[in-house]
Amino acid sequence: MGPYYDHQVGRFERPDPPNDRDIVLARARRARAEATREVFGAVYRSLKAATGNLAGLARHAGAGAALRPPHGDFRHGARARLTGGCN
Repeated sequence: MGPYYDHQVGRFERPDPPNDRDIVLARARRARAEATREVFGAVYRSLKAATGNLAGLARHAGAGAALRPPHGDFRHGARARLTGGCN
């Protein structure tokens, strides 16, 4: 921090040197900011990967996966269609 104007004295004065507590607090704030940035970066990357995987799954499912027949084709308790006429 640069010099500041002290209105009580009427001249520019040098700022007080930072004490050890201020230095430790500044380092802690910087470390916390870096850790938070890394955490949010990891969350973003995992969400991006999950979104890509879901998009790929949907793309492959619509490009040739076997579709389930409609519910009307199921005959529960009756013989199957292909063997219905066989003895």
